[in-house]
Amino acid sequence: MKIIVQVCVIFAIVAIAYSASTSWGIQNATDSLILSKNVVYPAIRNTAQTHYFSIPQSYQSNNKLISAIYLQDQFINGSGPTNSLIWGGPGWTYATIQMRTQSNSGLNVTVVVYGK
Repeated sequence: MKIIVQVCVIFAIVAIAYSASTSWGIQNATDSLILSKNVVYPAIRNTAQTHYFSIPQSYQSNNKLISAIYLQDQFINGSGPTNSLIWGGPGWTYATIQMRTQSNSGLNVTVVVYGK
């Protein structure tokens, strides 16, 4: 019985670490803020949602190279999304990020992008 509890704790720690805030790249002192936006979607019952976020956003342009992308989970209970960088990112002028929520959870993430 003690082993089952330990295994459950390990899986909980891995889930919390994997679904927490995410960052790609490193912000330097010479970088400027390209984008700061709060992305919010409500929860849908018994459904894990997948949302995509693009940089630059629709009908926008970006001529700066991205040096860092930070996604900060605004939920403090560890129910944040699993984030994946699909296209672009640091070193490019564009990026597409996939955010997949946990079942029965909404999305509340602050996206901050720096570049030069």
